[in-house]
Amino acid sequence: METADVRAHIGGPWPVPGGGETWRRWQLLAALAADDLPLAKLVEPHHDAAAILHELHARPPAPGEIWAVWAAEPPFAVLTATAGGQGWRLSGSKAFCSGAHLVTHALVTAEAPDGPRLFAVDLAADGIRDGSGPVWAGAGMRRAGTRTLDLLDVAAEPVGGPGEYVDRPGFWMGAIGVAACWWGGAIGVAATLEQRSSRLDPHGLAHLGAVRSALDVAGLALESAAARLDRRGAEVSSERLAHAVRAHVAGVVEATVSHVGRALGPAPLAFDARHAEHVADLEVFVRQHHAERDLERLGALHDSGGQGRGTGDE
Repeated sequence: METADVRAHIGGPWPVPGGGETWRRWQLLAALAADDLPLAKLVEPHHDAAAILHELHARPPAPGEIWAVWAAEPPFAVLTATAGGQGWRLSGSKAFCSGAHLVTHALVTAEAPDGPRLFAVDLAADGIRDGSGPVWAGAGMRRAGTRTLDLLDVAAEPVGGPGEYVDRPGFWMGAIGVAACWWGGAIGVAATLEQRSSRLDPHGLAHLGAVRSALDVAGLALESAAARLDRRGAEVSSERLAHAVRAHVAGVVEATVSHVGRALGPAPLAFDARHAEHVADLEVFVRQHHAERDLERLGALHDSGGQGRGTGDE
């Protein structure tokens, strides 16, 4: 992935989640993901970072900057923050740093003495280097350039207070935005089947019908969620809404990949490099849905889905 590819999609302001044009924001993400999932994996976090910085009253991305949001916290990579005479400093490791080779700044989560916090980091700062953690080995999302970074006493600026990153209304709105990327990715997989629609036998047409039904309803769910967030904003119980929409879209992704494979057999995966890469990318990307763990959380919500701390996305 080249820096110019990302810069082409981050110029100018995007609609703010919950600000009246959420559906247009998610349509832009879906359209990008339908064509190029690794590119969407790098563009979506830049616009997510801009929304987070706006919501938490921090300075917005400056022209020429490319931002990431690195919030995954696997047990093998722990990042800690300490405050002293030189301000906040970060030490430890951060995993799943997509776009580490090209982003200029990142919002990263870390554990601080007063609780979990979000920090802004300039990737040109001293003390940042490639980590010794697991090396990306799979074919899916390889072009996103995901790696583990080690941070040794790196200067950082706090964004918001303890716990504010996940407690703000926009956290779950952003989580649904990631699902819009999954939906777009599934549309890209289905395009291979759509292109062969005139040559399908009755069984193939049944698979195409199932795919169209699943994708159309997922789109309606996202559009309805966007309208609800725009209409009621922070009043919406967005954690429950996010878990429900994300689970539905994740299921649609898996159904789409299955139906397309059953309809067309091994040929597209074996001989169509673009299709094979897109399927591999999507199967990695959708695993940002935490499967039964997220469903358990959805089932455990005791009211209409009040705000609460979540697992976040990388």
